[in-house]
Amino acid sequence: MRAFARAGAPLVALTLAGCLPDKGVGYVEIKVFPALPVALYLNAVKLDALKNGTAVLRQDVGPAKLQLERNGQLALLCEFDVKKNRVITVNVSTIDRGARCEVQK
Repeated sequence: MRAFARAGAPLVALTLAGCLPDKGVGYVEIKVFPALPVALYLNAVKLDALKNGTAVLRQDVGPAKLQLERNGQLALLCEFDVKKNRVITVNVSTIDRGARCEVQK
């Protein structure tokens, strides 16, 4: 009986670990038109140059910030929530004087 109890304890621990909530990931699609001459940052991580003005990034679930670098400092463009297994589209336009951000869920 003790051998069974010892063997069962790790099994119970693994089962409970499987029940813990998985934070998960979502996706952020960034579209820029026309192209920006400055660097973009997603949660303080610099993005590589966007190919054809578009990028799709895998991101942890939770709040996210899209920022641009201006005079060596980061300026906030927009904030949005990334949801598990969902794609959120962020359109950045620079037609007017400054950059403008529109989030589509």
